[in-house]
Amino acid sequence: MKKFIYSAVLSLGLLFASCDYVSSPYPEKNANITSDTLSCDASFPVVSTHIKKILIEDYTGHTCPNCPRAARAITTIDTTHPGKIIALGVHVGGFAVPNSTFTADYRTTVGNTYDAFFGASAFGLPEGMFSRKRFDAVNNTHLFFYTNFPTYFSTIQNEPSVVDLQLNLNYDPSTRKICCAVRDSFLTAVTGTYKLVMLISQDSIIDWQDDVDALPQTVQYYVHRHVLRDAVTPAGAWGEPLIGNNAAAGLTQVRHFAYNIPAAYNNIPCDVTKCHIVAFIYNTSTYEIIQAEEAKVTQ
Repeated sequence: MKKFIYSAVLSLGLLFASCDYVSSPYPEKNANITSDTLSCDASFPVVSTHIKKILIEDYTGHTCPNCPRAARAITTIDTTHPGKIIALGVHVGGFAVPNSTFTADYRTTVGNTYDAFFGASAFGLPEGMFSRKRFDAVNNTHLFFYTNFPTYFSTIQNEPSVVDLQLNLNYDPSTRKICCAVRDSFLTAVTGTYKLVMLISQDSIIDWQDDVDALPQTVQYYVHRHVLRDAVTPAGAWGEPLIGNNAAAGLTQVRHFAYNIPAAYNNIPCDVTKCHIVAFIYNTSTYEIIQAEEAKVTQ
């Protein structure tokens, strides 16, 4: 089964995802199968309207009482501006460590890599990044507190798209294999070096969460949104080379990636029908993301 997702079309309402929970430190394996991409369908529609989508990384943890406020702020932005954002919940740091009540472990190797580099858990959760744009020029930080989410989004929401990013995703339920063709077509000339990252996420996992606004505060059936699970790109968190030295307008490239979804992440059984592939292109000097896209694994 396959599905076209592309930057030119406003995203359809996202379907929800869930997995059971058990504690264990990291995914059982990275299931990239880069040599097995023959089943990737590399056909793409021609589009004429291009929308820049903003990747919102929500650095969070299940024992962080203020973190649900950040998640709700993102939901409000998504509801008010449908098709403009792609959200990613990244569980990191001490607030993500399992205990007797919060038994699941949603930390990942890729999320820990981002946390170590950008310093989210050291800065204090909940923190977010919007397309990894530099928020504070004085302190040279990309992170900021959730109370700034709506205002900052309003300042960047109308930025033009410089690249059309499309995903054509095929999924084989008998093998749990994803084969994805990724097409990037530059709409304007850009300077610098760029990489492509592909991740897998799950939406609406039902589990425990500390929520300062809830009564009781420890919520058993909290809905965890857009949870980061793993990297699909073989090189992991920082992705694959895309543009080595500038790109002219009209440059178009197609790449293929294959990945077998494990039966479980961190010993948590995973329902593949409720997962998404998230792709983004970023500048390797500034880390700013110039385009993001998302595709559901199955219909």
